[in-house]
Amino acid sequence: MIDVLRYWVVSPMTGEEFVRDVPVAPEALAARLRGSINKPPKRMLGVLKVTAEWIGVVAGNEFIVWEKRQHATRAVGRIQARRGGSRVQAHIGITRRTRILLLVFVVLFLAGSFGLLAREGGLGLGPAGLTVAAVGALFTLTIYWSASLRQRAALRAFLSEVFRAPGEEPVARAR
Repeated sequence: MIDVLRYWVVSPMTGEEFVRDVPVAPEALAARLRGSINKPPKRMLGVLKVTAEWIGVVAGNEFIVWEKRQHATRAVGRIQARRGGSRVQAHIGITRRTRILLLVFVVLFLAGSFGLLAREGGLGLGPAGLTVAAVGALFTLTIYWSASLRQRAALRAFLSEVFRAPGEEPVARAR
C-alpha cells in the first residue's frame, strides 16, 4: 500500500525505471527505435494531429525519447547486449529544466498572490489570505503532477510497444 502511495505521490519528481529483457539483438532494437521516432504524426484533414509525435536521438546503444508536444518527461536509456538478446534500461522522468520552471512558476504564483492579497480591499495577509495563496499553489502543482503522470504513462506505453518481444501481445496505449 505504501509503495503504491509513494509511486503516485513522489514518482512524478523522481521518475521511474523501465527495464525489459528482449530476445532480440541490440542493433535490431536500436534500428527499431530509430524507425519509430522522428516521424511526422498522422493528421486528420491535413491539420489536426491525431497521433503522438515521438522525437529522440539514438546514438550507438544509448537513446533519449520524448513526445514533441509534451516534452517535460523524457526517457533516457541504454540497450545492453546480454546472453540470448538484449536488456533495455531507461529512466523516465522530468528534465532539470522542467523542475526549474516549475519552481519559478510556483514562486511567481506565490509572489503574485501575496501582492494581490496585500492590496487595499483584499483579504490581507492573515490566515484566510495565506490559505488562499497556498491552495492556489497546491492547485498549480496538482495540474503539473497529473500531466506528468499522463506523459509518463504514454512514454512507458511507447517504449513497451517498441521494445516488445517477437510474438508478445501489443500493449494498450495510454491516451
